[in-house]
Formats: sequence, C-alpha cells, structure tokens
Amino acid sequence: MNSQKVLDKAVFDYAICIAQRSRPLDCTSISDGRIYGMSTIHVAPFASIRIDKNSPMPIYLQIAESIGALLKEGVFPPGYLFPSERALCEQFGISRMTLRQALSLLDREGLIDSHRGRGTIVTPAGLRKKGQELKSFSEEIRERGGKPESQVLSLERKIPSESARAFFELTESQKVYEISRLRLNDGEPLAVELVYIPERLCPGLERFDLAKNSLLRILEDSYGLHLESCVEEFTAEIPNAQVRKLLGLPNNSAVLVANRKTFAGDGRAVELTWSTYRGDRYSAIVHSVRRKKSVLMGATS
Repeated sequence: MNSQKVLDKAVFDYAICIAQRSRPLDCTSISDGRIYGMSTIHVAPFASIRIDKNSPMPIYLQIAESIGALLKEGVFPPGYLFPSERALCEQFGISRMTLRQALSLLDREGLIDSHRGRGTIVTPAGLRKKGQELKSFSEEIRERGGKPESQVLSLERKIPSESARAFFELTESQKVYEISRLRLNDGEPLAVELVYIPERLCPGLERFDLAKNSLLRILEDSYGLHLESCVEEFTAEIPNAQVRKLLGLPNNSAVLVANRKTFAGDGRAVELTWSTYRGDRYSAIVHSVRRKKSVLMGATS
C-alpha cells in the first residue's frame, strides 16, 4: 500500500471514529469500515507512564510528554479513542484539571482531537497542521496594511452557556464577560466579533475602553495573563439578518466564521471567540512551518 493510500485510510478511519464518538468504544482497530472497540475504562496502554511528584517539572507536562511520546511512536493508531477522564485520572492519581491541562497541550500540538463530553481521539498525522502566530485583530489588520477600528456593541457580565462553562471550568455561579464588537478596516465593516472571558481572570474589565484598546493587550499587560496559543476553526456560513445589517451585506451572502479558543501558558482557557468576517473582504492566511522540535520535548519547569 503506497503512502497516499495509507494516509487516505487514516483519514477515513478518523472520520469513522468521529462519527462514532458518542458510543462507549475505544477505536483500537478499524478494518473495512468496521470499528473493533474495547471498554473506555481500559487503560493498559498508559500503564508505562510514570509520574515523579518530586520533580520540578509540572505533573501535567510530565503526562503530556509521556502520552505525546507514545503517540509519536505509533502506540495509538489514528482514530484511537482515549479512555474516559475518570479512568485516566484514577490511573495517574491526578485531578481532572491536571489531566485537562495535559490533553490541552496535546490538542494544541495537533496530536489529538479533544472535545469535552465527546471524548479524545488520536488524529492522523496527515491532518496535523501547525505554525500560526497568535495575533489580535488590530495587529493582523495593521500587518496587512490597513487601519483597524472597533465599535463596542455590548459588554455584559452573564452566566455562560453549559459548553462555555465546561470550557472555562467554571462553577454554576461564576460569570463571564460577553463582549460584542464591530470590527472595521479603513472605516469599512469587516467583522462582527463575540468574545467570552471568565470574570475571575479579569475583574473590572468594563473600566477599559475596548473600542480603542486591544483586548489581548489588556489581558497581558493589565492582568498578567501570558497568552501562549490558540486553536482556530474556520467555517463558511450564511449570516442572520442582524449580522448582514452590521456588515452591510446583501441577502444570500456568505461569511467566514472563525471560532478561536485561546490558552494561557499554564494551560488555562482564557478566551472563547466567534468572529464573523465578510467573505468578500477577508481571507484566512495560514503560515505553516516544518516542525523542528515539539514544545513537549525537552521542556523545563
């Protein structure tokens, strides 16, 4: 079987596992479109991982490095469904927060596809793409030679949705800031942006002028949050009437929606953003680089 056929099969297997993710299976072997699974509590493949709680290296990083090494060695095939969080926490003797920090690093490395409530699946090597730089809207527009502007449409403290609460690991009583802004380039509407940030990370955020200041810069400079990485997903959609009006779009126009999840250096989820861009005035540019060394290898405390 040539390399292209191997890759195509890996992608097919991965798609099958994504479709089956709601089922209590581990996709340890896939053949002819059929999934041969085992109970999700099976953790034998992880038994070789040892944690040194006296090491200066954080436990979540030890776990991320160890699992990452197994993934790169091919111990887990593409489409393999990880055991449940509870099973892995019991195996390693750690909290769910620590495990999620480790899985978050692996997700950002492109080694796994992890979704709270749906499970964690090993991605085929051919689907891993990295190398983008984390930038604010203003930084990106200036780099493209434009003049960025913002209009704050709303700023509220509110109880988040269940999915946002799970992403930020909040209690039922903790709130988030919901910020809606119209983003302009050279005076022309370019995007409608909806941002969620946990209030506990940036209390008093409403005192800043978000029409004139970069939100990412405020988080870094005023709240000491080191924003290290993000995961972005782009989709083409048909906007609703409100978005069409804000962006000045005719009926049946398509928009590009970017869903961004931003993380701090310690693995904490900091920001959840949906940016809806005019499809006729914006293109997503992905700068990819050949991997030289994983951030999980040779890390120090």
